[in-house]
Amino acid sequence: GPARLLPRDRHRGASPRFASSRAPRSPRARGSLVASAGDGDTGSLLDELDADQRCPVPKDQRPASQLAELQDSLLLGWGAVELPGYVARLGALGAFFYFTLAYPIASYSYDPSTQPVEAVVCAMTGSFVAVAVFALLIYNNWSYVRDRLLSATVEYEETGWYDGQTYVKDPEMLARDRLLGTYVVRPIVERLRKTLLACGSGVFVSLAALNAIDAPEYGVQGGGDFYENGGAGFYKESSAVKYEPPATPEELALEEAEEAEELARYEAAMDRYARDNKSAARAQLAEDAASSVE
Repeated sequence: GPARLLPRDRHRGASPRFASSRAPRSPRARGSLVASAGDGDTGSLLDELDADQRCPVPKDQRPASQLAELQDSLLLGWGAVELPGYVARLGALGAFFYFTLAYPIASYSYDPSTQPVEAVVCAMTGSFVAVAVFALLIYNNWSYVRDRLLSATVEYEETGWYDGQTYVKDPEMLARDRLLGTYVVRPIVERLRKTLLACGSGVFVSLAALNAIDAPEYGVQGGGDFYENGGAGFYKESSAVKYEPPATPEELALEEAEEAEELARYEAAMDRYARDNKSAARAQLAEDAASSVE
């Protein structure tokens, strides 16, 4: 229905259309409002307000301007993309790192012809880490802007790091920024946080699977078989044969000759040691006898 006229509006003969409007502004404020609500007004919360014109903070350091820069950024703007596009971009990023970097590196650790599963799991771990790094970069930027939007003050620099200032937001600017921070940026930050958790879980699961697949088998069957079969930390020739190729007759003969030569050198050294000890003992006895005669 038509707006109800206030008593002062009837007294002044105001039109019902403007009965619920705010108190009259100064000419300068009305001019600013008209300028901001003109042809450039899109109805977005990012449209310039009267408080923006009075704000001494440089435009590139205002939270709303920083939000607009994030949304227009080629990489950091991924956070504002709709969910299907967001998932598709992260998937394409992970696939890019998987085929160009992770899988070639994993192929050096695991031979794809004999250990294909290990190579794939290892490459998936690397791709999860790469996606997590990019997601963390995007998360840090969006969380920084969120905190500045929700804060009642804005820290800025007029010309450099040495002249930092703090500006208390006007109520109009504070209301606009908190609406942006709560309903625009906070859901994006929450989605990025879930992405980081998913990447971390993927890395953990991949490492656990790789450890389970690539774990060495010690032939443990319980009881004394652990020691008999050459368990961890226990050497046994039958167990070593599984990992070492058998020696040829020529290698065995060469090894026996080397052992015999080493044994002969040991025995000769022991003989020299015994003769030296006997000579030293006889010399000591002779010296003692001479000293007793004197």
